[in-house]
Amino acid sequence: MDYELLLLNLSRNAKAQASYFRECIGQHLIAAYIAEHGFCAKVYSGDILDAEQVILSEIKVHHVKYIGFYVGADNVVMIGNLIRHLKKSQDVTIWVGGPEAAALGESFLKSTGCDFIIVGEGEYPTLNLLYCLEDGIGKLEDINNLRFLKNNQNLYITPLDAPIMDLDQLPYPKSEDSLHKNFRKESTIGILTGRGCPYHCAFCYEGANSKVVRLRSIENVMDEIDQVMINNPKLKVVNIFDDTFTLYKERVFSFCREMKQRNLFWTCEAHVARLHKNPDMLPYMIDSGLLAMQIGIESGSAHVLDAYQKQTTPEMITEVVQQCKRAGLQHLEGNYIIGGAFETNKTLTESLSHAKELIHIGRGMIELHTVFFAPYYGTPITKNPEMFGMVPMCNYAENIITTMHEPVLQTQELSINDLIQWKNKFDQELQICYFEQGKSCYKSDIVQKLSIGKEIKRLNSRWIEAWNKVPHLREFMQHTVVSEQVYADEKYPIRLGILQKSSKDKIIVDEIVLDGLFATVWLWSNGRYTVQQISRMHGIPPKILASIYTELNYKCLVYFSVF
Repeated sequence: MDYELLLLNLSRNAKAQASYFRECIGQHLIAAYIAEHGFCAKVYSGDILDAEQVILSEIKVHHVKYIGFYVGADNVVMIGNLIRHLKKSQDVTIWVGGPEAAALGESFLKSTGCDFIIVGEGEYPTLNLLYCLEDGIGKLEDINNLRFLKNNQNLYITPLDAPIMDLDQLPYPKSEDSLHKNFRKESTIGILTGRGCPYHCAFCYEGANSKVVRLRSIENVMDEIDQVMINNPKLKVVNIFDDTFTLYKERVFSFCREMKQRNLFWTCEAHVARLHKNPDMLPYMIDSGLLAMQIGIESGSAHVLDAYQKQTTPEMITEVVQQCKRAGLQHLEGNYIIGGAFETNKTLTESLSHAKELIHIGRGMIELHTVFFAPYYGTPITKNPEMFGMVPMCNYAENIITTMHEPVLQTQELSINDLIQWKNKFDQELQICYFEQGKSCYKSDIVQKLSIGKEIKRLNSRWIEAWNKVPHLREFMQHTVVSEQVYADEKYPIRLGILQKSSKDKIIVDEIVLDGLFATVWLWSNGRYTVQQISRMHGIPPKILASIYTELNYKCLVYFSVF
């Protein structure tokens, strides 16, 4: 069947991304919305190398007349190149939308041949553009959120429309709008439960360009999840992509109650200040299936955090990580920005010390990364870098391929080379810290709390890498099913680790010293004898033996086999 609009989200090395990050929820929402008004769009997500063949095929086979591209900071140059190439041979109308669209204007339109730029939310302008181009209804000048060359010469900018306030009135994204029918078919999906952000972080695009918060009702969100569950029995994890999901405690509690009934895992991004203010939220979230969470750390320096307008302190971040650890969260992620506002050797030293502290208190849970500062369009720092102690380096900004992977600004104290050296130092010392802390991890670090009956999922790659270097921890990770972790007299205890040194009264296993009965019990935990038999053979009272095995299991030195 012919259709009007092909929407594409393209990147380099797309296959390396998780499937739920390639689902293009925003474009699927646009497709579902215009379908209610008689138009049809298909959504494609993939690698730039495959894009031309896909586009040409849809033009030839389905007579597609309109092409829409998602543009972000990392793909805008690539998309411009593709548009320029397509315009040489194809008679199609092309527009772009997405976060980077706000940064584009006359130069982009003239250099690429792109016909329109849609700024802001895409549902209304996309529909009105199709009405105008396809049905001859209305004038381009009356379509809000649009930029184009009037008479192919001068840039024409229309006013911005008011944001969509009632998100419950929007249709759900549909799998049939996916070009290859693969939308939300995997075990993990993404979902948006709201739009906008009330915070004003100086480095953040969302905070600078979309401050009006609009939230879907929890009933509406759950109805969408239920529909996905009906059509996808493999569904296990729901990733919430909202910037401000934890904004309102009662709404979070309502969501948790509903998710617990559905027996699904879920993930979200959370604001440190909200978690710090409402410590009772975390246990409730984890009990309902919260598997992983990301928080905005950015820096361990109070001076830098103040400049970012984060409304957090290093101490607040530390306390929230402690809360997450106590509550039994499986996985917590955060980034440190290298080379941000007023960055100095002193602030980076503070950040590195702070990161090491978080690794210590968040053993087995927290995963930290470093990124270079990225000057996103429209943010206070990008507009006035000098006010934040930063110096633009135009030649660097023009030559980057991927944001946050290379420095593009230097600070008043630190040069580009200084920042590169600092990031290398930061990463190297974190790697060492993970290994040192990983060696002393216990069962509670490796197997965090999960609701009864749910499988253990492993997301902690930095910790797994560290544990794999320690023999008993590497083996322990292969034996974390419930039956192998429950002590019983009739089971066979199996020892883990490598005996490194032995004497008359003590042994050393992977640098752990065991003496007395602990050494004896560990040695005889060889799968030949049950706990009961070991008790009789060595005359160890059952209660004492149970206590010894509890501690050995906690130290990841034994597990228990039925056979």
